[in-house]
Amino acid sequence: MIDTGLPESLEELARLRQGMYRVFAAAFLEPEPDRIRDIVAGTEMLEAMGLPYLAFYREWSRWRDAAVAAAGDPRGLRVEYVRMFATGIGGAISPPTESFYGADPIRGEVGEVLAELRAAYDRYRLAPTDAVADTLDHVSIELEVMAALCAREADSRSAANDRRLELTIGHQREFLDRHLGVWLPHFVARMSAAETVAFYAELGPAVASFVRHDAGVVRFLERSVMEPSR
Repeated sequence: MIDTGLPESLEELARLRQGMYRVFAAAFLEPEPDRIRDIVAGTEMLEAMGLPYLAFYREWSRWRDAAVAAAGDPRGLRVEYVRMFATGIGGAISPPTESFYGADPIRGEVGEVLAELRAAYDRYRLAPTDAVADTLDHVSIELEVMAALCAREADSRSAANDRRLELTIGHQREFLDRHLGVWLPHFVARMSAAETVAFYAELGPAVASFVRHDAGVVRFLERSVMEPSR
């Protein structure tokens, strides 16, 4: 048998996808030195799980190299993080929240977006817990939601729980179609238009390429779990 390096089962694929979402979620948090080192360690683990054979690897590898370089001297990242994503006198260059791209604050739509997200998290039985947990529409939170749903998928496959598996994949598709997959391209476009350090310049294309690829994976998975019941 030829060793392709790809995940050998859909359970392993779910774990790989979980890891990808978690690494990207961490990359959009404040760049503390320990966090950057953990990100690099995560990229190394994911490389061993078959990434070089997947369609988004070119963009991923460029960002991985930038992350490795940043881990050697992370001091400059903090200034860029604030400039790119944090609210200041002039506002962030690329606000990392869904409501910025999908809601009109004058018409009160921000509250609607947040209410819809809270309802989704309740429906998925997930509660944000990381450093930006009180910002329900932060990109890091939404990436962590997908990571948690991928972990639930892997657990469902391991337990051969077909009903839970079907529900969880449906939640993944719903969240990408209604939330993360809708506004992320606009967010990344603003990142790409800015002059910034390599870590953030390469992060945008990497996360966009992965999420676009994963949306196709999720649609395939949803068809595969629905067909036996038809």
